[in-house]
Amino acid sequence: MKKNILLSVLICLLFSCCKKKTIIENELDTIGINKENYNVIDTFFYESKKIKTLRFYKQKSDYIMVGFYESGKKKSIANIKNNNQIYDTMIDWYENGRPKFVRKYDNHGIQIGKATSFRVNGSLEHEYDNNKEESTDYWLNGKPKFKFVENVSQSYHYRNGNFMEKYTQKKGEYNVEYFNENGALVFSGLYRKNILFKDNLRYNGKIICYFNNGKISLFQNVVNGIPNGKFYAYYGNGNLKYESEVENKEEIYYKAYYENGKINIIRDRIKNTFTQWDKKGKIIEQVPLTRD
Repeated sequence: MKKNILLSVLICLLFSCCKKKTIIENELDTIGINKENYNVIDTFFYESKKIKTLRFYKQKSDYIMVGFYESGKKKSIANIKNNNQIYDTMIDWYENGRPKFVRKYDNHGIQIGKATSFRVNGSLEHEYDNNKEESTDYWLNGKPKFKFVENVSQSYHYRNGNFMEKYTQKKGEYNVEYFNENGALVFSGLYRKNILFKDNLRYNGKIICYFNNGKISLFQNVVNGIPNGKFYAYYGNGNLKYESEVENKEEIYYKAYYENGKINIIRDRIKNTFTQWDKKGKIIEQVPLTRD
């Protein structure tokens, strides 16, 4: 009996000597930082006295800066030298531990490679390729939503990744292509000074594209190269993108929508007003329209 009591006491003493790691120490372990490897560490605090930032100095003007949420969870990491010049990889995290932003810099602080941002659930939201000057937004399913290549092209996509609209720059003009959701090309033409041409002639006719469920994704009635009457288009997720009406080459109204379905802007030529809302539905600007 005495042996068992003595053994229990020894075990308790052993565990009491093992200091439990803090949340911040555990977070530092996940990004491979050992405090013992740094002679100088600067600490900055929230008003709550909780750690906000740690700076781990490799040299006098070269340090790793790690930011934390008040919960102690990691928030960001960056390598900094020579008066706030970022280099190497910089990462921001959501409080749930998933990456939020990842980007890379050369030794001169210039962003290189791919810069990516993620949604809170971990899915890829946006990517910018600095080498190709190409920007891509993604749907929740990982398929491209919108692509833009500097001085080359831009394209909108259905949720399955297929093209909706594609515009390719050509010496100040734009080749345009419209597609159905199943990938079939519906129309190919050329915009020249906002006039639509096909086979070097001003286009006359209807352009109608469809979702796979049979609903219209884009409708235009074009007369002598200019939209006439009502026309509209949808985002790849099925929400209305814009709607407008033109009579005798004059715009009557134009309504653009955010992807979430909220109104973005309205140009009303009858009331002679321009109104803009934010994504939550709050008016941020309302001014009289000026005549072109």
